Amino acid sequence: MVDFFPYKPRKGQKEIIQEIEKALQSKQNFVFEAPAGTGKTVCALAPSLKYAIENDLAILYITRTNSQQQQAIRELRKMAEKEEMNVVGVQGRANMCLLIENIPSLRGSNEEITRLCSSRKKKSMEYLRGKKHINRCIFYENFILNKDKLDFRGIISAEEMMEYGRKHKICAYEMNKLYMKKARIVIAPYIYLFDEFLREKFITWFPYPFEKTILIVDEAHNLPEFAREVNSISLSINTVKNAIKEMEEYNVRSEDIVHLIETLLKIFEEIDEEMERKKLEDMFIGSRLEEEMEENGIGKRDVEMVAEKMISYGEIISDLKESQNILPRSFLRSIGNFFQKWYSFDERWVKIAEKGRMEGYCLDASIATSILKEFYCSIHMSGTLEPLNEYIKSIGIEAITKKFPSPFPKENRRVVYVKNLTTKYYMNDEMLERIGNEVAKICNGIDRNILVFFPSYNILERFLEKKFEIERSIYVERKNEKQEKLMKDIEKFRKNGGVFLSVIGGRVSEGIDFPSEQAEIVIIVGIPYPPPSARLLALQKYYDSKLGNGWKYVVEAKAIRRMTQAIGRLIRSESDKGMAVILDERASRFRKYIGMEECKNALEEVRKFFR
Repeated sequence: MVDFFPYKPRKGQKEIIQEIEKALQSKQNFVFEAPAGTGKTVCALAPSLKYAIENDLAILYITRTNSQQQQAIRELRKMAEKEEMNVVGVQGRANMCLLIENIPSLRGSNEEITRLCSSRKKKSMEYLRGKKHINRCIFYENFILNKDKLDFRGIISAEEMMEYGRKHKICAYEMNKLYMKKARIVIAPYIYLFDEFLREKFITWFPYPFEKTILIVDEAHNLPEFAREVNSISLSINTVKNAIKEMEEYNVRSEDIVHLIETLLKIFEEIDEEMERKKLEDMFIGSRLEEEMEENGIGKRDVEMVAEKMISYGEIISDLKESQNILPRSFLRSIGNFFQKWYSFDERWVKIAEKGRMEGYCLDASIATSILKEFYCSIHMSGTLEPLNEYIKSIGIEAITKKFPSPFPKENRRVVYVKNLTTKYYMNDEMLERIGNEVAKICNGIDRNILVFFPSYNILERFLEKKFEIERSIYVERKNEKQEKLMKDIEKFRKNGGVFLSVIGGRVSEGIDFPSEQAEIVIIVGIPYPPPSARLLALQKYYDSKLGNGWKYVVEAKAIRRMTQAIGRLIRSESDKGMAVILDERASRFRKYIGMEECKNALEEVRKFFR
């Protein structure tokens, strides 16, 4: 049998492969953490592919973002040099639709695009049978006319399928679905598996049943929050105002709908006024919406009936819009759907208001991740999964867990924390002054590329306002900065050197690599606990009741992962060398997860390290 590992194994890689082989043979889930640069992707794919071929299984490799698919595709291309294989990368309909690419005004939610697509396909099929129609889809028609001639083989990414589709004016999404049936390995976004609506469709295209499929979860630290979000809902005051306009435009005069919408708008405005008065960012609303509806003569049964009616009107409005070549969006239907879900929630959801928005936030990730139990087995990997026990409990699986040590020389990385500095409670001016002076001292005292991570954009802005004298080129990741501008600044920083100021949990700390001398020092200002919010408090209470110690699971776990990710920017290969300085004495409590030492003079320690 072919050994698919395409390289000479580096230190630590054989151990990862052996553990994965054991898990596959015993049909057990395997959850592991290994530092950035270990080669997790290839270590997971090579033994899984060998085992899948031997046992006639498929592999579903899921990623959080489309860009993460590229790494898996690259590794599989190397493996395919040993033996041919059929692999397809899948993206969502919205990303692959060539009609939307040509008519951007048709872009909408997944549900709206699915509806638009279904309607266009129906008209195209009727057109191909001889019936005249406008508002068809030429790309789908070309797919139907050419599908028997399409003969894809090998490894095809979603981007390549798009290029082929553009060139030949054929629907890339339909080609994706067609090729999926031939593939042994499918690479797809998380949403295809964890969103119930999409999964039902995905199952019909996927070549193997899930019980005969090995699942690989990439960047698995993202999964619990993704799984909670996928079962959460929200409604904005703008949707309500747009629904009122929609009713006027399409002459909807149903008194019970008008009464419900007007009452809903009034409740929104009252909640917004209360939050402004109390200076709150968000607040729990519990059953307030239901109670205020009741006070206005709209009971639960009434809401259910009116919601059904709103959905029906919304369907008619969507059909009318579609016939006019407009995105089939209906705000009335959105509100009807919202009410149906809102009134069905149990204690696994919390009802929260933010400015101009109500949210039903799902507290239990395992509702979405229960599908994991249907697979042959699953492999979950990340550079930042600790605490591993928290991860498996939050997604509701049983698994073997393992943290693999860094394969790189220990002397190449050092982490220290500084006593007598902290951002605990709040960052007052005196503490900001002391921390700012420490940051400036390190930045001016050594000529190395430095990344500085602040706990929030607010503290970063306060730091900039103080105008600490840093005699180096300074680059800043601003809030809501465009990706293009950020990438230009990063390129300048890599090329010319200096100091890059960013926020922990932002794009620089989590998604961008700085190999070799591009970044040699990381300074972390404070402990990156998530900011307090109604959502966080509810999650903490939920974990307290279900698993005990909600603070550890919800707050500390996130801080550990964020620090690990930020420190991980330093070492990506055996030759990389780097040092991290944490400016907060509370860091000592995380020694179990992040090896670190206390220091009194950070600059002195940094200079010593680079001698």
